[in-house]
Amino acid sequence: MDVQQAWLLVGVPGLIVAAALFAGHDRLRALVGYAVLALVMATFLSIDGGALWGGLVGLIAVGLVATGRGSVEVDEQPEEQQVRDRWTHTA
Repeated sequence: MDVQQAWLLVGVPGLIVAAALFAGHDRLRALVGYAVLALVMATFLSIDGGALWGGLVGLIAVGLVATGRGSVEVDEQPEEQQVRDRWTHTA
């Protein structure tokens, strides 16, 4: 498998699934999203010439960790519709 095949078979679908898992404020889904990113990164690191792309996927995961996705604070934040209702509701 070369890098282009890895992107088509694993990279693009893996990133789409991970992006869908990180939507919302659910810790379990975020942890599964991290696992998907780790599998995509491991796939790229296992092929020749894929170290750069594996590092890029790892950088995405580090950015998500740095923003606090899947942390305890995320569970305490209200969902978007709760905040929006508070500002648009008229008495």
